[in-house]
Amino acid sequence: MALPREDYLRQAQALPVGGKKRVRHNFESSAAMDVYNDGEKWSAYCHRCHEGGAVYKEHQRVQRVVLEPDRITPVPATVIQLSDATQYEQNRIWELLCRKGCPPGVIPEEMLWYERSVQRLMLRSGTLALGRALDQRRLPKWLCYGAWHSLPMVWTTRHGAVGTQPVASAQPSSVVLTEDALSAHKVAKAIDTFAPESSLVVIATLGTIVTDRFLPYVVNRPAVVCMYDGDPAGQAGFIAMRKRLAVWGQPVLDRRPAKGDPKENDLAEIIEKLEDFL
Repeated sequence: MALPREDYLRQAQALPVGGKKRVRHNFESSAAMDVYNDGEKWSAYCHRCHEGGAVYKEHQRVQRVVLEPDRITPVPATVIQLSDATQYEQNRIWELLCRKGCPPGVIPEEMLWYERSVQRLMLRSGTLALGRALDQRRLPKWLCYGAWHSLPMVWTTRHGAVGTQPVASAQPSSVVLTEDALSAHKVAKAIDTFAPESSLVVIATLGTIVTDRFLPYVVNRPAVVCMYDGDPAGQAGFIAMRKRLAVWGQPVLDRRPAKGDPKENDLAEIIEKLEDFL
């Protein structure tokens, strides 16, 4: 027997799309009924009555996945600095960055831009940019913009310009590698906060693939410090990097977090893993 809609409909409608909540059913002594707000229906199931019900939505917004071309395109002419975006747009971007462990102060303000036409946060440095989708239905999550065709796909922070090799010095410095640009900025912020005099360079390899173009960044260094994500993909990337650079006798050290990625750690936790290289 189906549950009467009046037993659950209003409670289900009060939830955000995708939400679920355990509530009381009528006059029962404890909460035993799950109510849901799915994309196409409101529904419920009472674990005490062993009955359920659903009301399908007659009018709903179609939530389609937007697949953007996975290729390098010019930086849009309409890109604006984040400070020039509307308050609503700024709130969306800061909500994303804070959720990813990058609150204000982690990424230099002059690098934060926004492109309204594709709803992407743009990390911009000169003629190069990385666009991060604000909407989870917009794929791929990251896109490259600008004159990347002749450059290695890396994002350099500390002592180097994005897309170019780190600034040369008489005494080569060690290099810290992360998978993504946000983690690279978080690691750079930790170093700048606790050891601003350090010569460490931080580079996001934008994935875990080792390419020939990338090799000049990491050979003949005192150390290459891998701070990839603490997951199977990060482990595989570290092993591949270590094997590839072993040909040149280049040491690669594992400083990945136990789980998650570097940007999810606080600054003190990051610097603790790097204290041997400062």
